[in-house]
Amino acid sequence: MRTIWGLAETAVNRSMETLRDIRESGRGSILHRNWVRVVKFLRTPWHRLRFRRFGAGSRIDFPARVVGANAIEIGSGVVIHHNVRLEAHFTRERQTRIRIGDGTRIAPYVHIGGAGLVEIGRECGIGSFSWVTDHDHDASDPRCSVVTHKRIVIAPTVIEDGVYIGERVAILRGVRIGRGSVIGTNSVVTHDIPPYAIAIGAPARVIRIFESNIGVWRSVAAE
Repeated sequence: MRTIWGLAETAVNRSMETLRDIRESGRGSILHRNWVRVVKFLRTPWHRLRFRRFGAGSRIDFPARVVGANAIEIGSGVVIHHNVRLEAHFTRERQTRIRIGDGTRIAPYVHIGGAGLVEIGRECGIGSFSWVTDHDHDASDPRCSVVTHKRIVIAPTVIEDGVYIGERVAILRGVRIGRGSVIGTNSVVTHDIPPYAIAIGAPARVIRIFESNIGVWRSVAAE
């Protein structure tokens, strides 16, 4: 049970919170903004040739590692920052392995790997150093090294629209993260997360659910 001092401390902390518009933080120098525009203008035709789809207004900052671009679809207005790894496998089958929806933002050093299908919805945010995958090495028989047998287990991974993923989050194969959910920093998602939920931990568990009918967050009791 929380003490009266704990409740008072929480109330004080919340009273100190402020809400700011991130656009107030500045946009960088004019020189830098113009350089970004020039680089984007020069690279966009190449991206449209190599990717399965590369939407209008999207950009990938240099450097970035891209494997199997012909099996990757990127929507419109997508921003993928530097040092991101996009790796699509089994591209000879001519199917989409990674799909990223319109308006999504992917921070530096994110790794996304698709051997079946990784689908990321519209207007999602993925924090730095996060990992999203739909496959894993087959470890069913530990007597046989994964280096030797070269088998993987595949299950589609889906991140629905409007999901926010904190930094250093691992999203493992076969999970679905529901629309509008938030995954806390350093979490490991091993099972489905419902829509409009906050999940944290390793493995991630839901701690709050947003009640849309009344517009408030409800705490979820630990099991």
